[in-house]
Amino acid sequence: MIRNYLLTAYRNITRHKLFTFINIFGLALSMSVCMNVIIGISKEMDYDQFHPHPERTYRVITEMKNPEGNSWKLASSPLLLRQALLTNNSVAEEVVRIYPALNGKVSDGNKTMSIHGAFTEPSFFKVFGFELAKGNTATALQLPNSVVLSDEAATRFFGSVDPIGKIISIENGGDYQVTGVLKPQQEKSHIDFDAYGSASSVDEKPFTWDPQKAYTYVMLKEHVNKSALKTELNSIASALYKKEDQGSIHFQLQSLGSITPAWEETYNNMHNGGTWAKHMGALGIMLIILISACFNYTNLSIARSLTRAKEIGIRKVSGATRKQIFGQYIFEAVSISLFALGTAYLMLLLMARFNLFNSGYENIHAVSASWKLILVFLCFGVFTGLLAGTLPAWLLSAFKPVQVLKSMPSFRIFGRMNLRKSLLVFQFAISLIITIFLTAFYQQFAFMAKADPGFTPDRVVAVQLQGNKETLLAQELSAISGVETVAATSGNFGRYTSGRFPLATHKEQEQLQVDYYHADAAFISMMGLSFVEGNNFNGQRATQQIILNQKAAEKLKAKAGQLIWMNDSLQVEVAGIVKDFHFENLGKMIAPLAFLPSPGNYNTLDLKVNTDNKEALNKQITAVWNKLYPGQPLQISWLKEELFKGNSNLSDVSFLGFLAAMTIIIAAMGLLALVIYNTAVRRKEIGVRKVMGASISSIITLLSRGFLKLILIAACIALPVGYFASQFFLQNFAMRISFGMGSLLISLAVLLLIGLLTIVSQTWRAARVNPVESLKND
Repeated sequence: MIRNYLLTAYRNITRHKLFTFINIFGLALSMSVCMNVIIGISKEMDYDQFHPHPERTYRVITEMKNPEGNSWKLASSPLLLRQALLTNNSVAEEVVRIYPALNGKVSDGNKTMSIHGAFTEPSFFKVFGFELAKGNTATALQLPNSVVLSDEAATRFFGSVDPIGKIISIENGGDYQVTGVLKPQQEKSHIDFDAYGSASSVDEKPFTWDPQKAYTYVMLKEHVNKSALKTELNSIASALYKKEDQGSIHFQLQSLGSITPAWEETYNNMHNGGTWAKHMGALGIMLIILISACFNYTNLSIARSLTRAKEIGIRKVSGATRKQIFGQYIFEAVSISLFALGTAYLMLLLMARFNLFNSGYENIHAVSASWKLILVFLCFGVFTGLLAGTLPAWLLSAFKPVQVLKSMPSFRIFGRMNLRKSLLVFQFAISLIITIFLTAFYQQFAFMAKADPGFTPDRVVAVQLQGNKETLLAQELSAISGVETVAATSGNFGRYTSGRFPLATHKEQEQLQVDYYHADAAFISMMGLSFVEGNNFNGQRATQQIILNQKAAEKLKAKAGQLIWMNDSLQVEVAGIVKDFHFENLGKMIAPLAFLPSPGNYNTLDLKVNTDNKEALNKQITAVWNKLYPGQPLQISWLKEELFKGNSNLSDVSFLGFLAAMTIIIAAMGLLALVIYNTAVRRKEIGVRKVMGASISSIITLLSRGFLKLILIAACIALPVGYFASQFFLQNFAMRISFGMGSLLISLAVLLLIGLLTIVSQTWRAARVNPVESLKND
């Protein structure tokens, strides 16, 4: 029987080459997107699967609620929580903190580089599955001022020299002895640092119960339920955070396996892993596009049912059962789907080769190394075949030959429209909705890319600092022709801040979490920030001063010249208050912000230049850099270009444009196939009408009218849906466009133009055929 299925499927596929191509190409386009989504999700599902006891290891996260009732969750927890859990230790076998404060420039006297590290306990290697290539896991982090380096960091810093026992100096952190080197990590983890310092190096006395300091992990004792740990955490929170008028803080548990991807969004994560909400959105888009392509197959199969009715009749007369005929059609659908799967894989390889859209297509190379992924794709191919082929197989196998001939043209599911028309309407409605949404998406990010952020990023060059020659570098750079001003700052200005710290006007008052930048007075002037109150930093008192934006001053009720508390331990003077500006993505609401001068924390020199000759300027900066830092890489960027990248989301726009184009192409291909089939079926009718004197234009109108009506029905459905979806999307942006009728009409015009070209190109050809050719056999 399988042999007969193969022969029949082969003959049917090769006999109708155009329809086969349309089916395979349409399915392959949609399946390439689906495969990319599957690869992305499977990649994140592999995170943190190599640790010794993931089933009883949890991260403690913090839920904070302010007096207004707004709540949010932090991935972090207080640094002092570990000691509280160990005081009455009835549930935890191990408690490990990761305190990501081992950052800055590292030097051994000869070479300098920047690292991103964290402090942790010796039991880190017991809770997590990281192994050492050099050193002893039991003692590597036992003594103060010990550090374990990642394999990459050790190679970068020491090359082929054995680093064990070497002394390195960490800026503002003292000297550390290298006691271990991690093995190269093949498995994925959300924990990824250049260095791990011993927690005993940190003096805990100055620390408060600020929940934003560290990440706490608890490995439960065997046979202990996590509810016991929850009870313990609740009692700790209740004892510490009693002031309900200042909001509330609670601790929750997050299993190690649910950190990536996460079921809920948490702030200040150590990595940029996805959430299930984002993945579900991607899966939703995937299914919509896949269903649209499957509708093509369904439409064409039903449209060709009349030509295959005779085949069904002969097979049934010969004794074939409905089950066998159903199986034949399903076999054909799955065969075409598997062909499309192979084509989709080739498409993904092509996209990865040319790095299109920068949307994870490079992950396709992981397929060949994962038999699980190959099995998932094969199952996906079979599922797609079943999805596309079940309805036509059920319809065509359900009736006797005469019933098939009678019922198919009038099979109805939506009012007066038959099934094929309904599917075509759905396809074009989805295409138009996606086109409308993409138009809103593009216009919004184009607007953000050109909008005024409230400061002056023009002709500002950022040079990343390395080593300990910042003053000399600034002097050398200021001597370059075309450089007007040199300033210093931290963070990625206009995109990311340096972090957050608490401020309060009175020591006993509730603290306000404020984003901040380290910056000098020259940087404030360079950015063109305008003062609404007070002045810039005073050279003599600058290190005891702070500058706030209007939002921070309003929340704190602070004025210029007033003393306020920082970190609950240091008083600083408000030198001035600057007008609010967008210091992050322009779509975000402006939040409280502070500037404070801190020469030891600057990591960028910003140059204000008066030349447009970027190439010549880059050469001069490179020459200065190579003189001061021979052998070290120079990192240079233009602030305006970086802001454009952050605000324009070019990769997302291009990828969504690809999705929109793909849905339109799939719908147009389905329409093309139906028009071709419809004109072929009505070939004799067209010949008779031409003999009776019908003009080419009247025949084109006759053949096109029904299809154009379907496109207009799709437009009536899609326009309101697309409009409200776009408005819902735009509500997420503080600065947003006004999306109105003009944009809707442009999207509709694009779809109508494509539909008209598709329909008229085929009906015109059919109308020009010589009637003698159409009727010569009758």
